[in-house]
Amino acid sequence: MKRLFLPVFLFFVISVSQVNLSADEQPTPTAGADSSQEVVVKGQLKIKIDAEMPDIAIKTDTNEVAQSIVTTEESFFAISPEDVKDVKASLPDKVSADRADYHANLSFLEIQPIFKLSPKTTVDIDNWSFKVTDSTGGTVFIQKGNGSLPGVISWDGFDREGRILKMGSPYWYILQTIDKAGNLGTVRRETPKEVTAIKYKKDNRLFIEVASKVLFDEKRKERLTDNGKIILSEIQDYIKMSNTFPMSIQVYSDDKGLSSDQIRTLEKLFTDKMKVPKEFFKMEPLIDNSVPKNYRVIFIING
Repeated sequence: MKRLFLPVFLFFVISVSQVNLSADEQPTPTAGADSSQEVVVKGQLKIKIDAEMPDIAIKTDTNEVAQSIVTTEESFFAISPEDVKDVKASLPDKVSADRADYHANLSFLEIQPIFKLSPKTTVDIDNWSFKVTDSTGGTVFIQKGNGSLPGVISWDGFDREGRILKMGSPYWYILQTIDKAGNLGTVRRETPKEVTAIKYKKDNRLFIEVASKVLFDEKRKERLTDNGKIILSEIQDYIKMSNTFPMSIQVYSDDKGLSSDQIRTLEKLFTDKMKVPKEFFKMEPLIDNSVPKNYRVIFIING
């Protein structure tokens, strides 16, 4: 019985020692056929983690790639010389782009046209007239015609002498028609249109006019308003887009002393914000003698 117990005991000790190998002594696992790795983390408890490594196969069909190239070339060479000529003729001689709206939701600048109508009538028109009047009742613009009304009637803001409308002044329009039976028809604007800031092009230059009451404080007339700062920030964008100096700024008020004070405010703003010398701006203090008064600042941007 003792002889049988000794071999059994020795076999049990050897088996336990083989099972209790430490993590450092165990052989490094290798990736099997299923492309998995076994990671043993040492600690109070030994945890076995199987990290699956997905088998990603990237396949490219060269025939498909080649076919797309061939199709593109066939489409191109299928264009006849006449078609190519037409495409070339449709291209502009000079490419130009208008400035993007940097403050699309905050812009205070009016754009042309000021008035735009699309009149429709079911009667035969003999003649018609479209007239724009100002606060004095005077006619600043008139357009007449015989026969049917045009599809669109508009006013770009210029009077009959080629001057832009006055900032902050009210304007109305009236459209009158006389039909073949002699009946008079009238369409008029009841509420006046007042423009306090506008941009327009004239003589290949960009003009921006802003009413002084919008730019400057009512009491401290040399101090900028909050809306004035926003407008001037937008004007700076136009100046940067042009990048052509010197740039002219005309300040109209009731006396040159006030105009000079407002010029100093603008001068400091532009030189501080744009980091350019004041010599880049040609600023003029001017007195406005028009009726009604038209106190405003005009920015003339070249290019």
